[in-house]
Amino acid sequence: MAKGKKRSSVGRGKSSVRGKSRKMSKARGKTAKRTPARAKPKRPAATKKVRAMKPSAPSVETVAVEVIEQPAPNVITVTEVEETRKAS
Repeated sequence: MAKGKKRSSVGRGKSSVRGKSRKMSKARGKTAKRTPARAKPKRPAATKKVRAMKPSAPSVETVAVEVIEQPAPNVITVTEVEETRKAS
């Protein structure tokens, strides 16, 4: 019969010896400088888009003026003016 291969056993070490604490590195002793807390910039207020207004019906303005004058006794002058304007 062929001879069997030996398998390596798990190295468990000495169970009676206590574990040692890890050595600290020199860099670990110093704390890193923290950057100062800065206020967050506020977002600018959203501006509303100005919509182009549809041209509505052209506005028509009518002005009627009636003037009654009495330049002399028993003389009456009536002036009537009517004006129509289109606002653009």
